[in-house]
Amino acid sequence: SSGINAEYGGHIQRHYWSNGLFLYWEAKQLPNFLLAAPILLLVGLLTADYLRRFANLADLVTRDSVGYGHVTCLALIGVLTMNVQVLTRFLVSSCPLIFLYATRLQKPLDLLVICYFVLFAVAGTVLHPTFYPWT
Repeated sequence: SSGINAEYGGHIQRHYWSNGLFLYWEAKQLPNFLLAAPILLLVGLLTADYLRRFANLADLVTRDSVGYGHVTCLALIGVLTMNVQVLTRFLVSSCPLIFLYATRLQKPLDLLVICYFVLFAVAGTVLHPTFYPWT
């Protein structure tokens, strides 16, 4: 019986939620990708900054690499296979490293990121319970 449920679950996710490799990538979803762009840019900066600190790949595997690998893999999986509307919520709720990295940013970028976090929280608090499409 669990095989049947798993089969239906996969079908429902593919058919109704467009979950699957590149299934969500449609022109009509461009506004949702734009909503996710700031957090993806922040994850990209975080990952690039981490990779820049190492001279060779052997030095890259450290205790800290788990957190950076975690946030990078989740972002890639989210962009490639998930409904991108939930990507910001998905990354922010599972990766505190994003907030830690944001505290290290230089001015004026740090102020811009703080404004984004506050605006996103306020807009989400107002729009989501009123059934507007918000992540």
